Amino acid sequence: MAFEVKLSSLGVSITEGTIVRWLKQEGERVEKGEILAEVETEKVNFEIVAPEAGVLLKVFYGEKTIAKAEATVALVGAEGEDISAWVAKILRDKKEPDKKAVPLEKRERIVAGKTKAFPAAKFLAKEQGIDLAEVPGTGPGGQVTKEDVEKFIARGQPRREEGIPELEEILPLVGIRKAIADGMSLSVRTAAHVTTVAEVDMTELVRLRSERAPKWKEEGISLTYVPFVIRAAVRGIEKFPILNSQTLADRIIIKKYVNFGVVVAIAEGLVTPVLKRVESRSVKEIARMMEDISSRARERKLTLEDMRGGTITLSNPGVFGAVLATPIIYQPQNALLWMGRIAKMPVVREDAIVIRSMMYLCLSYDHRAIDGSIGAQFLQSVRKTLEDPETLLEE
Repeated sequence: MAFEVKLSSLGVSITEGTIVRWLKQEGERVEKGEILAEVETEKVNFEIVAPEAGVLLKVFYGEKTIAKAEATVALVGAEGEDISAWVAKILRDKKEPDKKAVPLEKRERIVAGKTKAFPAAKFLAKEQGIDLAEVPGTGPGGQVTKEDVEKFIARGQPRREEGIPELEEILPLVGIRKAIADGMSLSVRTAAHVTTVAEVDMTELVRLRSERAPKWKEEGISLTYVPFVIRAAVRGIEKFPILNSQTLADRIIIKKYVNFGVVVAIAEGLVTPVLKRVESRSVKEIARMMEDISSRARERKLTLEDMRGGTITLSNPGVFGAVLATPIIYQPQNALLWMGRIAKMPVVREDAIVIRSMMYLCLSYDHRAIDGSIGAQFLQSVRKTLEDPETLLEE
């Protein structure tokens, strides 16, 4: 019996992937779990593995071609097995011809030295001082791949030189930028967004962090405020579980586990890897997880599994000085927390004006699933917990 090899579900913001390279050819023997091909997407790179042992009977997508999520890219089965019915069905389902790289002479060049390239190619080119406009692209639509840049470097091509300043530049809406644009547009069209804001007195947490950070640093942990906010949110979710839910068609699905997406800024844009099962993690454990996943995000070493399964998301533009926002929810989640900068401000305490470290904490939620009273109570729960941070370290 033949088995379909699929381009597995890539998540709501990634709808297709490029087959970069086949490591096995038709007719070759493969073992269960053996790597068959390498795939590149806008946000992560991953490998396709054999679902069962057998022979690679048929490949439906060649190298440098684009396959949609859940597409059948190959068949594995017994040697000599009749797969004609399978092939006919898969080709019927496939319908559209492969998207392939176009000839070099037909490739569109972007104004001001900008060219279409995969994120990994851009990262390598920037690191090596290579002008991407000089690199022949062999990817879909003439996009430059990481392999193209490596070959360009190997040939000893000249590094980028200072050119004449341009009055404008046109940036192609591709790669991570395109994925972000599509995801945000979908969310605005789909969800009934509401944003509620709370003022949080972070004075005690600022003190606690400065006390603990040096010791934790010796253990290899860079202590930020994010793990505390995640733990405080988990407590809030215990009281108001609807915040940890998804809206799909005519259903609201409340998750019994908490997978926190965390927005990480990288050179090519934003990615949102997921910290899994944080409901059972301590602040220190979450800090370790955050350190690991942020580092791998910046090194472009995230896996497809790292990007899947988020139930609620946290964004922290406060580190860049942002104060307040009305953030957009990641579909199909129903809530997103947003941290503003922490700044010393005059506030009134017991009829006296005092200086405290304050932060705006924003909660965007889908009003289709979450009532305003629930959103406000959840946010106040998070605020109260953050203002008494010692309790978070007792867990």
